Amino acid sequence: MNLTPKTVQCDCGQEFKLERSSLWCNKCGKRVFYYEKDKRGEKFNSYYMYVVVFGVITFLTYIFVELILVPMSKI
Repeated sequence: MNLTPKTVQCDCGQEFKLERSSLWCNKCGKRVFYYEKDKRGEKFNSYYMYVVVFGVITFLTYIFVELILVPMSKI
């Protein structure tokens, strides 16, 4: 989906002429978005993934402790 060309500046200072919804910055490696709403959505998705990964690691640690360490310590 091509949009009307728009000049967008990355956080590192490099400027891009975007004709689509997003593009990766060659200098810093971050995504540059055509719409500001998409940038906020990406930030929310990143935080959500950190919470999910942390929750899975915490759950697996709890299961390991309850099912393996506690019974072995009673032997």
